[in-house]
Amino acid sequence: MGAGNLRKLLFFFTLILSNVLAEIDVIAELGATHVELLQQKGAPNAILPVRQERPDDDDVAFVYGDSYFYLYNNHFYRAFFSKRHSGEIYKGLKIGDSKGELTKLWGNKYDLEKDGLVWQKDGYIIVAKITTENRLESIWFIKDAN
Repeated sequence: MGAGNLRKLLFFFTLILSNVLAEIDVIAELGATHVELLQQKGAPNAILPVRQERPDDDDVAFVYGDSYFYLYNNHFYRAFFSKRHSGEIYKGLKIGDSKGELTKLWGNKYDLEKDGLVWQKDGYIIVAKITTENRLESIWFIKDAN
């Protein structure tokens, strides 16, 4: 195996390993810079532009498997974990966990919004979409982008 192929293999292995092992405390990292996010999670699987109503409000999303980390002004301010996300999200919480597991983490004081629960916390909000069986389907963590 040539040196070029070995470097490619090492890079590929490092990329996969960083995505598998690098987890962050989503809430603690809200507001981190794009550099800090990359240091914590490694290289994303994809980087996507996210258009808003005004071009100067556009976001960039770093995609890690079935989770999306949104950046505005080079700061991480929003995370989304889809129903396909299979890993731990926050302090043992996983997609499919019961509503009771959510209230253990964030309490019984939440607002109802369509088919979800909303917790207003100091400096951020949590929006959890719940199935008809009272199970977590997907979840957002959002901090004010300004």
